[in-house]
Amino acid sequence: MTRARLLSGGVWAWLTAPADETLADAARDGELLVARVRTWLTLLILLIPVFSLTFEAAQPQHWIGLGVAAMAAGAALVLDQAVRRGLYRPGLSAVTSLADVTIVSLGLFAFWLIGLPIVTTNSRVVFEAYFLAIAASALRYSPRICSFAGTAAILQYLTLTVLTWRFHEEGALARGAATYGALDWPTQFGRLVMLVAATVLATAIVSRAVRLRRLSTSDRVTGLFNRAYIEEYLGHELVRAAREHQPFAIAMLDVDGFKKFNDTHGHAAGDAALRTLGTTVRSGLRRSDVVARYGGEEILIAMPATTLASAMEKLDELRVRIGLTDIPLPRGGTARVTASIGVAALGLDGATLDQLLDAADARLYAAKAAGRNRTFGPGDLEVSDLPGS
Repeated sequence: MTRARLLSGGVWAWLTAPADETLADAARDGELLVARVRTWLTLLILLIPVFSLTFEAAQPQHWIGLGVAAMAAGAALVLDQAVRRGLYRPGLSAVTSLADVTIVSLGLFAFWLIGLPIVTTNSRVVFEAYFLAIAASALRYSPRICSFAGTAAILQYLTLTVLTWRFHEEGALARGAATYGALDWPTQFGRLVMLVAATVLATAIVSRAVRLRRLSTSDRVTGLFNRAYIEEYLGHELVRAAREHQPFAIAMLDVDGFKKFNDTHGHAAGDAALRTLGTTVRSGLRRSDVVARYGGEEILIAMPATTLASAMEKLDELRVRIGLTDIPLPRGGTARVTASIGVAALGLDGATLDQLLDAADARLYAAKAAGRNRTFGPGDLEVSDLPGS
């Protein structure tokens, strides 16, 4: 494989890599928001050439503008419907952001083709649409997509400007100059600088938003997600799993005798135990599984697209692994803890978050009552035995 292909594959893999767990929902919701905004903006922009044609129907640039705007509006409607129907994929943001920028460039290039190259470089309406495309990329919760969209806009506009300057005679460039001004490099350089500034600003804003979101969704001690995040996540994912008839399991994990551990080793050791527990749980599950500190020493685990049998097997392996993990103590030495786990499954134990949490919690306490260091699922505590049944 050549270096060029390696570079190309690396860039594409970087652009289309799925967002981390903290941002997965935000990225998906952002793409849906972009799709809606794109639809309304393109329909609004469509009014500009329509309005211009009512006064200057003989001007070909207005017809070009109408065609480009109509094409953009049509593409926006198709993308909107695709995202609404759940066809979102991590790479879609890169593709749609490039499409947004390229549609603007095609609109400018169309003037070049009909013999009005000065409009390509000096357009006062179409060029500004680049800023809308860059701003829209900021809604996707991805700094890399912002950088990519802005870089694409800069390179495409620079290419159009160079081609116009290189391949058109002064006579062609003079046509329309009375309205749009002459082609001069200081003005073009200023436009490129503004595109760079918009790209940097959008990327900085999104980077800060990403940092704030990570802080707001993370538990300070363990580094896991917090209760607010996982409840929001489960609210969306359980509905999606039920709609698509996908299995979904959740588990409530609790450290056995944690108060005694704190009394024996101190609260600093308790924090160390929780950090070690978080690392052990996170490393023992799939990337798609979501782990959060639910409260105190309780950990809530969400396992999408996982059957009950598979969840029980994986969680019991995790329970054993926790019991064999040494916890470094702040005062020296190591200690170990065990954990009890209660498991619930979508459909079998209910369809709502509250029902699943009640089932998992009841099984957790049944596991503790049975002697601790156990994993209990529906076969160990039937639904009829749960509180409120």
